[in-house]
Amino acid sequence: MLNQIKSKIHSHTDITNDEALWLFNLEDEVALREVYALADQINEELNHGVVSYIHNMNFNYTNICELYCTFCAFRRDGDEADAYIRSEKDILQSIEGRGISEITFQGGLTEKVKFEDALGLLRVVKREHPEIHLHAFSPEEIDYYSRTTSRTRREVLQEAREAGMDSLCGTAAEILDDEIRQKICPTKISADDWISIVRTAHEMGIRSTSTIMYGHIERPKHWVNHLSRLRELQKETGMITEFIPLLFMPDNANLGRQMRRLGIQQNRERLALKMLSVGRIYFQNYIRNVQTSWVKFGLDFAVSTLFAGANDLSGTLYSETITRDAGGQNGEYVSLEEFERVIRAAGKTPQERDTLYSFQKGNSLGTKRSVQIPSPVPVS
Repeated sequence: MLNQIKSKIHSHTDITNDEALWLFNLEDEVALREVYALADQINEELNHGVVSYIHNMNFNYTNICELYCTFCAFRRDGDEADAYIRSEKDILQSIEGRGISEITFQGGLTEKVKFEDALGLLRVVKREHPEIHLHAFSPEEIDYYSRTTSRTRREVLQEAREAGMDSLCGTAAEILDDEIRQKICPTKISADDWISIVRTAHEMGIRSTSTIMYGHIERPKHWVNHLSRLRELQKETGMITEFIPLLFMPDNANLGRQMRRLGIQQNRERLALKMLSVGRIYFQNYIRNVQTSWVKFGLDFAVSTLFAGANDLSGTLYSETITRDAGGQNGEYVSLEEFERVIRAAGKTPQERDTLYSFQKGNSLGTKRSVQIPSPVPVS
């Protein structure tokens, strides 16, 4: 099977879902090292040793949420001492003097924050800092604001865009398989709804990222179902900028406690290398960028994943809270200088980028291989 997959990679042919499942089920370390090397080969042909990063920050405008997802340690009911709703003054103070190029803007779902309140935060940033790209809202938030305002999802997306949203967060995907969603986030939108909202954004000319949250009670077949849905969407629209695997952080979440009671133990580093490398192979013809997470892994291990298919180290972040609330121990900020240092030390070429992967210091990518995505869908 591995030789068959190698042949497909050499001929730039998509691997099948059955082949992806076979790769995910591999346990032999020698064979896995070959898989990492194959992913690295594709990455080199696409990105030629260039490793990107972005000068950004997270802004979570509230941690109050009416949903009770089993994997989340970030949410609060609203009466706890550490519950918060952040103001226009807060967001402007967060930005001041940092020179960032992107804000990732998301929050909990609560009647205490109206859609117009969230839009007001976007507007004040665009008024005071029009140069900053607002990577805003998850599909879950779009659905919530649609339901609570009696607007269509398209209307919510349009109003958000008019207020300053530049691209859509591809979060809240978790696992795009309703068997698992019913167990870990039964009150969230379905997998079909998530795809529908992202597709609508793409039809409107709004690009998005894509994510998967793995490493809990799901199985390899669920990963394949998830990746398949993303690949089909990307083949249709060509508007996904990157694939971001997010390793579940179990320490402070109910789902993590459930896993400990059930005796579920995993080699998390092997799991991460598997997801990044198989993701790179599976999306080889459609998604150029695969992001690793120093917040989840620590910077040293994140750098090692640059040799298993990843080509982006994420961003400076400044005020990351969701992973730290879940028990992450890797801090909340990496400087641009540190990104450049560790990338060069790994023998790669550092490049600062913007949200849509335009490079700030010139694009040095070659042309050995190109992704075969369609032209973006017409803006409507």
